[in-house]
Amino acid sequence: MNDAILLFDYDGTVRLGSEHAAHYARQVAAHLEPEDERAFLSAHAAFVAGKPTTASTFDAYDADNAVRRLAGEFGVAEAHRHDAYIETRRLMADGKFEIWAPKGLREFVWSLPRSVETALVTNAPHATLEPALERLELDGLFDHVIGDAGKPEGLDAIIDELLEERPPSALLSIGDIPRNDLVPAADRGCATAYIDHYGRPWPRATASGATLEELYPFIHRWVTEQTA
Repeated sequence: MNDAILLFDYDGTVRLGSEHAAHYARQVAAHLEPEDERAFLSAHAAFVAGKPTTASTFDAYDADNAVRRLAGEFGVAEAHRHDAYIETRRLMADGKFEIWAPKGLREFVWSLPRSVETALVTNAPHATLEPALERLELDGLFDHVIGDAGKPEGLDAIIDELLEERPPSALLSIGDIPRNDLVPAADRGCATAYIDHYGRPWPRATASGATLEELYPFIHRWVTEQTA
């Protein structure tokens, strides 16, 4: 049994880039009247630029979540929003949008002891993950790739399965959305590493950084402690 488990989120953690979200927003906004369509897209662009202008996007988790919240604010049917999300993810897998991984991630993970187990857990459609990971040159990096995870509710069962008989202290959850990626882990006594993209501190985090790269030293120390 491996000594430690690193549980990585996907969007905003190992998969960066928001070009796809602009397409997603346009597809959803297309169901509105022209004036509302312009207002929707303007609000989304403001969020992506770091200057949210509407209550629904002020505390959105990321550019995708901002689309979901704006869809609710503007009354776009959930079925239309969902269809636009699935199509956007399919196009991402097909190479339509620019995406990239944090600098040095592959090399960093490969530098860790072989006894460290790695998992990628995301709500993104599972079928879209492997093609995107190949583009990111992260294919083969993770021992487990779990899509359609249903976070945050679904993360409890996933953590149980990953831990098997190991204590919660053997797992470090790494992500950028506390509610989805970190709270379920912290509630169970696991360590957490928070990527704070928008300057919104989360006091419960074991460690925080503005980027995943900033967290490499902490992750390395944590792994060293677990495998010593």
